[in-house]
Amino acid sequence: MFENKINQLLNIVSRSFALCIPRLPKQVRNEIGNFYLLCRYADSIEDSGIFIEEKKKYFDRYLKCLETENFLQMEELNKEIVPKIRYKNDKQLAKDFKTVFKQFVAFDHKSKQIALKWLKEMTKGMLKYSKKEIENFLELDNYCYYVAGTVGFYVTQIADHKFGLNKYDLLIAKAKDFGLLLQKVNIIKDFSKDYEAGKTFWPKSLFKKHNIKVQDAFTDKNAEKRKQILEEMVKSTEPHIKSTLEYLKNLPIELRYACAIPFYMAVPTLVKCYGNEEIFDTSKNVKISRVQTYEIISNIEKKASSDKFLEEFLNKLNEKNPQGLNLQIN
Repeated sequence: MFENKINQLLNIVSRSFALCIPRLPKQVRNEIGNFYLLCRYADSIEDSGIFIEEKKKYFDRYLKCLETENFLQMEELNKEIVPKIRYKNDKQLAKDFKTVFKQFVAFDHKSKQIALKWLKEMTKGMLKYSKKEIENFLELDNYCYYVAGTVGFYVTQIADHKFGLNKYDLLIAKAKDFGLLLQKVNIIKDFSKDYEAGKTFWPKSLFKKHNIKVQDAFTDKNAEKRKQILEEMVKSTEPHIKSTLEYLKNLPIELRYACAIPFYMAVPTLVKCYGNEEIFDTSKNVKISRVQTYEIISNIEKKASSDKFLEEFLNKLNEKNPQGLNLQIN
């Protein structure tokens, strides 16, 4: 009864996830779609620009509303939150959040507990990094764990709860890398956009190493230094790529289709980012083409059941960028 409205909201706030979620097996489709929107609501609080003390109060109230399943308190929270939300699409999600809330309440108890566990972990990290700059790659990985690695763990645990995973221990060991990879791709390609919004997620140590400030990366005289910084950022994803491939290869086929889509969109995006000066141009948006997106989806739907296809896809990309990412799978 909620599915049509949930799909509409997914299309509003994330076209990429709106492509993946309908392709999930029916046992987890509604839960994962709902969880993404729960996270997106939390993210809209994080992006609101309000003081950290106020953010903490809103996060606490939000989580309590979900835990107690108190619809009236959620409505009261929404009235306060909507005027503070920055982005139009997130405002729309908040205005229609009663559908998301009611769907969440209708899930079985364990499904709700899994969602709450990882939502609490995510908001804890959001608060931590609201007041903390990212100094080095270890902190970047920690930040990415909180905002995206948690989603990898959630997907793995909810799938195991709903239909069982034969290789659960292996998958849970790789789930974090899946989230880290997708988040790092966004952080790399959105460097200029984030900077304009007053945020920098690239480690400060990278800029110190090359003796420039973050704002100096937009100056053409620093073209060689920023190129080296970008190269280090892109290459930092290599371990996540190989770990995520193992994650995909060990998923049940019916879950693999949906999870493979963001992975096989992320890696060509990384290849496009490597050495690309447009990363430092605030007027540009570095992304793969719509045609390439639908070619990827079509190939995955036809061939993703084959481990060989998953490996060959990366090896072909590797041939196109011999000086860039090492994607060779042996």
